[in-house]
Amino acid sequence: MAPINKPVTTKVNGIVMETNPEVLLKKRRRAEETRLEKQQQAAKKLQKQAKQKANKQAKGKFIRAETIVATTLATEREKERIKRINKVEHSKSQGKTEHLASTADYFLKVTENPDYDENSDEADNEELIQEKIKYNGEESLLFVLRIKGPVSVKIPHKPFTVLKLLRLEELNTGVFLKLNDKTFPLLKLISPYIVCGKPSLKSIRSLIQKRSTVMHKKDNIEGEEEEEKEVILNDNNIVEDKLGEYGIVCIDDIIHEISSLSEYFSHCNFFLQPFKLSREVSGFGAISKLKKLESKKKMKGLLSGLSNSGTAPVIQVDIDAFIEKLN
Repeated sequence: MAPINKPVTTKVNGIVMETNPEVLLKKRRRAEETRLEKQQQAAKKLQKQAKQKANKQAKGKFIRAETIVATTLATEREKERIKRINKVEHSKSQGKTEHLASTADYFLKVTENPDYDENSDEADNEELIQEKIKYNGEESLLFVLRIKGPVSVKIPHKPFTVLKLLRLEELNTGVFLKLNDKTFPLLKLISPYIVCGKPSLKSIRSLIQKRSTVMHKKDNIEGEEEEEKEVILNDNNIVEDKLGEYGIVCIDDIIHEISSLSEYFSHCNFFLQPFKLSREVSGFGAISKLKKLESKKKMKGLLSGLSNSGTAPVIQVDIDAFIEKLN
């Protein structure tokens, strides 16, 4: 009898073939699975050690009194903003709107001025154009992108809960959102921590084709299900397995459902994980630092319309330009 750890020579139709026995194949597969499992455990251990080290350093870090004061004041201002928004929304729900300056919701659309001249001193020569638009209550598609937010602010509980609900806990992550009368108040709560805008079909297609990931369980060779993992969406079979019962069988169907706000928009939207976009500027060189300063200045200009008022508009930007830069 031939040893099980060596190929077996067989003769089929006069042709000599070497085949590996099933026991050997299973042994190799188990060894490969064990190797991958050990690699994952080692990576988790290193990550845990790095986190513990960072926490230890943070505990012993000296914090200036000025920093504590700035953080406290900024957080108090943010809490006051949340109270004002809650008061306005509560008054609207109760129908007690006599004391409100306006009961309408607004967007502040901010776009770049194509005729802006950096060297000009004219009064009407502004880099950004701001236009206040009344929200008419119609459903529309928005792409919401998480940004850093106000300096020194610890995010209060309510906006943090909304960010968590929208799956926007990490910076530079974005999701599609169906805008309506129910979701607009949520945008008002988290407006300092996001930028949003209406994406074009080109941007929707680009995001889904380049950045889409989903949670998926793969079957191993023995037919057993592995634990759910985040995988890149590049296989229509995954789409058909998850959304086939709704008649959605390929990536193009998902693009259509999202862009047209169809019946199964929410199923497709929550099937996709939040889009993790790149940072606009990376690196630690002198040029990178200069670009970061320019980017920070530009973002400050875009968000200059933010207000602590309870009826403040939500900032709407050219989201297609953002997606093109960060995708």
